[in-house]
Amino acid sequence: MRKPDADLLAFSILVLSCALVAWTGIAGPIFADSVWTALEKWQTLLAALLALVAAYFAAAPVYRQLKEQRRQSAAAAVTMIVKSAETLEVERDRVKKARDDLYRLPSLLFDYDNLSLHDIYASWPNAAFEQMEICDAALRDMQRYSNRHPEPSSTQQARLDAIVALQSTRSSLVDLVTIMRQTTSGLSYEDGEVDIPDDEHDQRRSLMDANLDKWGRAATHLDEMLSSEITYVWRRIRHLERIAIGVAQ
Repeated sequence: MRKPDADLLAFSILVLSCALVAWTGIAGPIFADSVWTALEKWQTLLAALLALVAAYFAAAPVYRQLKEQRRQSAAAAVTMIVKSAETLEVERDRVKKARDDLYRLPSLLFDYDNLSLHDIYASWPNAAFEQMEICDAALRDMQRYSNRHPEPSSTQQARLDAIVALQSTRSSLVDLVTIMRQTTSGLSYEDGEVDIPDDEHDQRRSLMDANLDKWGRAATHLDEMLSSEITYVWRRIRHLERIAIGVAQ
């Protein structure tokens, strides 16, 4: 059996409430008994209740339409937000890769400190240049992701901090290569001095350690921020999926 149209049902209830008000006004004088007296006494309340019922049936189709629109919007949003989550996961993987690929830096610095520069003057700069290329690739990646998300946020600030730290690490590595070449080539440094003064060398060497440590901490922090954001985005996706299939509000 076909259900009656909600709009027609609401209109019928409203007509009934108007008819009830009119009838109780007419029937009172005709049928002056206790039933009609009581009905006339409560006619305002009865009419209000009927009006509420009519309003409910009139609003039900609108509510169903809004619920369907929300479900469709959630389904459309899921696809877009999934892409955002996947992009964040790729970014996190590249940050981890950059951190892992620079694993040779501590070993290079150990050789710089403990071996004769004249023995490694050819091989050490080449190894350092390889690490610089890794830095350059990582910096390009992080700068690209930073440009995609220029709005201020904790994750964006972590990106900027990591970029600055890696730039500083690369600059210090270039500085050590320059020092090595000046020391082993026999070229003068300043005012006819052959080598860089020990105190200045130590200061620049210590700066390399500080910048490398700063990069390690910045990369770890960026990894953590990206992981936190990825978790939040996937939680949001699951909620939207439940809305899309009609099991959540």
